[in-house]
Amino acid sequence: MKIRALTAISCAFMSSSLLAFDQFIDPKDGMFDASAWVLDNAVGFMPVPIIITDPAVGTGGGAALMFFHESEERERQRKENPDEVVGLPPSVTAVAAAGTSNGSWLTGAFHFGSWQEDTWRYQGGLFYGSFNLKYYVLDAPLDFNIDGLYFMQDIDYRLAGSDWFIGAKYSLLSSKSTFDLGNDLIQLPPINFDLKDAAVELKVTYDSRDSIFTPNDGLKAKLSTDFHDQAFGGDVSYRKSRLQANYFAPILNDVVIGLRGDYQTVTDDAPYYARPFINMRGIPAMRYQGDDMALMELEARYDITPRWSLIGFTGTGKAIDDGQDFSDADYQSVVGGGFRYLVARQLNMRAGVDVAKGPEEWAYYITVGHAWAL
Repeated sequence: MKIRALTAISCAFMSSSLLAFDQFIDPKDGMFDASAWVLDNAVGFMPVPIIITDPAVGTGGGAALMFFHESEERERQRKENPDEVVGLPPSVTAVAAAGTSNGSWLTGAFHFGSWQEDTWRYQGGLFYGSFNLKYYVLDAPLDFNIDGLYFMQDIDYRLAGSDWFIGAKYSLLSSKSTFDLGNDLIQLPPINFDLKDAAVELKVTYDSRDSIFTPNDGLKAKLSTDFHDQAFGGDVSYRKSRLQANYFAPILNDVVIGLRGDYQTVTDDAPYYARPFINMRGIPAMRYQGDDMALMELEARYDITPRWSLIGFTGTGKAIDDGQDFSDADYQSVVGGGFRYLVARQLNMRAGVDVAKGPEEWAYYITVGHAWAL
């Protein structure tokens, strides 16, 4: 009886293991694919390794767990057309933690929700972290640490079934900054200050992309203004405006191009961390800051097979200080490349590695989805 029971348990375990393994094989091409696992399981999740090599914070890593939730309408469309990518985005919940070699670390949780056939889009997050960075004054770096809590709530509403959205966002950053002013010759005590920064953002968005993860076609553009004010629970008052756009188009059967533009401006009473900086692969965070910032980036993806792709990208930008002419600021340019694997076909989600060369050094990135956040 014991032998038969053990045999039955072993067979059941092997069957369940094979069934679980089958969920990672796409019946369309027999390749590894996580679509069925993350969409057909109530507890399906995608573990995402975080490997950090950003020059601003050093090398390091961590992990994120991404949980996917489908609406009934999205699930119906996906099962009726299993070979197609459903336009309705799924909801995603993620928890993550990461740390780096220079002592920086971050942990937190995030949720993206899509309701009523993508009429409403919601984002919410709560993060706590500590970052050791450099703040540049006339190209002279100052070491500083900023740690604290960041909370945000974001909602968008689709207008009359169109690709236009109107929305609002509330954010609160409660932080402590510590600047190290000493050096080998002069020993000065560090400067510390606490600050709460609360804002309400008003925005208009146009989004015709075919996927929120790795688009092949469409445009997402957003015009927004952040009103930072003591009336919202902060200690400072200033304003920040931004116009950004990401455009994707298939120019050949196996080639997709992407074009990104970003312009930001801030009033002169903004705190140091709120000044716009050139944010591109290959450039450390906060390296090139100004009261105004403009950049342009081009990316091309070549699909060697339906699963494997090569990408190349280049871009340039300027950070302009108050009172400085645009022509007087220097261009800061990057160039790089990488590869992608279609890790979840029914979500059109690709993942891979990027290598970029900026004005000063090389950098490496693990990319899940697309590298351009908007």
